[in-house]
Parts: sequence; C-alpha cells; structure tokens
Amino acid sequence: MAADTYPDSWRGYYLIGLIPEGGAETQFAGLTSEISEMNFVEKPMDTEELANGGHVVKHQSTTKESMSFKMYPVSALLDGTGVAQLMHKQTADDSTDPIEVLNTTSRKKFGLILTWAKTLPATAGTLPAANVAAHRIMIVNAYMTKYKPSYDDKNWTAEVTFEWAPFTNAGTANKIEESTISTQLQAAITTATTMV
Repeated sequence: MAADTYPDSWRGYYLIGLIPEGGAETQFAGLTSEISEMNFVEKPMDTEELANGGHVVKHQSTTKESMSFKMYPVSALLDGTGVAQLMHKQTADDSTDPIEVLNTTSRKKFGLILTWAKTLPATAGTLPAANVAAHRIMIVNAYMTKYKPSYDDKNWTAEVTFEWAPFTNAGTANKIEESTISTQLQAAITTATTMV
C-alpha cells in the first residue's frame, strides 16, 4: 500500500488518553480548536559583551512545559466522564454512588497521549493503521495543575491544565512528538512515569 500524505493542518477531532499514576489509560475525545494553549519548552539565551566589543552566548535554563484544553465533565467519576478525582487524589478512588470528592493537597502524576490521524484509532494509545497520516504527542510525569469549571457557554465545561518538566532528574525527555505517513508509530506509553 502506498504511503499517505499529510493534511494541510490537523484539525477537528483528536483523541486524548490520560494515564493516572498507578492506573490504566482513560479515554477522552476533543476538538483541536478547544486546545487553548500548548506551552512547549523554551531554550532562552542571553549574551554578554566582551571588552573588545564581541559577545559570548550564555545559555539559560529551559522552561517548564504545559498545555490546557477543554473537557466536558458530567460526573465525578474516574471513567472518562469526570475530572474532579483526577485533580484531587483521594485516599481511595471513589466509584460508589454518591461519588464524593474532597479537596486534597495530594498530587498524582499523569501520562498523556494526544493522537491525530486521518483515520482515528479506537483509543489514543492504539496505533493508527500503517500508511495512514498520523501525529502523536506523548508526555509523562505531568501534573494536573488547574481544573477550572465553567458554565459560560450554557454547558458545564472545565478547562484543565497539565504541567511538566521537560526532562527528568536523570536528563531523559518527558515528552516525545512523532508523525508518520507510512510505517506505524512506535508503541504508546502505558504508565504515567515511563517514556517508551
């Protein structure tokens, strides 16, 4: 089968897989237009003037990364219909009615899989078919830092923000961005803390 071609732009629907620390991938679907920001790593630099008028470059620390997007919670569950328990880690996950989510100071790490493809697979973590144009971003060791419910557009929505360091303390990358038009992508992450 011949290789595919990339679209003019990735828009419309995409798949989001969230992997909470110690848990399995939970599926969400989103509209690309509702990703409000992607603040990927910056590599700032400065210069210092020398006595002879020349300049030397001084590299500065890389910045943290983050992304924010809209979700449509309808419950407080952890099954892909809610957000509250993702933000507020409970002593034990609550899946028994009535669901109760207390504010907590506890945090959990997340793995994120964002998949765009001309033909979307069943889940964000499922490989798109070979010879189908696809683009994927995977992130590990991320924290949900904002859960902002809103009723502005007459629907219950929430803007959520995830933040992460660009590298682990061992210097390995916490984010990978990949694309293909012929061979399949590599296997997706399956944990919140380990990159493939």
